[in-house]
Amino acid sequence: MTTLLFILLAVNTAALAVVWVLYRRARKAQKQRRVEAPNSQYKSPYVLDLEARDRWESLDLSLLHEVNREEVELVLAKLRATNVRALTPRERAFLDRMVEAEQRARKSARRRASRHDDGPAPRPAAGTP
Repeated sequence: MTTLLFILLAVNTAALAVVWVLYRRARKAQKQRRVEAPNSQYKSPYVLDLEARDRWESLDLSLLHEVNREEVELVLAKLRATNVRALTPRERAFLDRMVEAEQRARKSARRRASRHDDGPAPRPAAGTP
């Protein structure tokens, strides 16, 4: 008789455990999942590092001052030997400033080139209104 009670108790405990597991799975499945939209503004740190690396690697060193150029080459060599995470915040900020400086140099070079293409405006002949 007591063995029958122990068997029934064990079966009920096992059934209760199974019901509990199924209940937890159902609750988890009902939770609203947050899915990022394809055109989301969020970017993972890994993607941000890849974009930063591409931006820094695309620097046109000929547009930079020679002192800055040497420093950029040293930091880029460290970047190529390791990874973006190995750079200090100061090195990252320095490379970002050099990218901005290079962009400003490109803009001013384009402006100078467009001014030279137009040439000076022709002067009116003397005596004409």
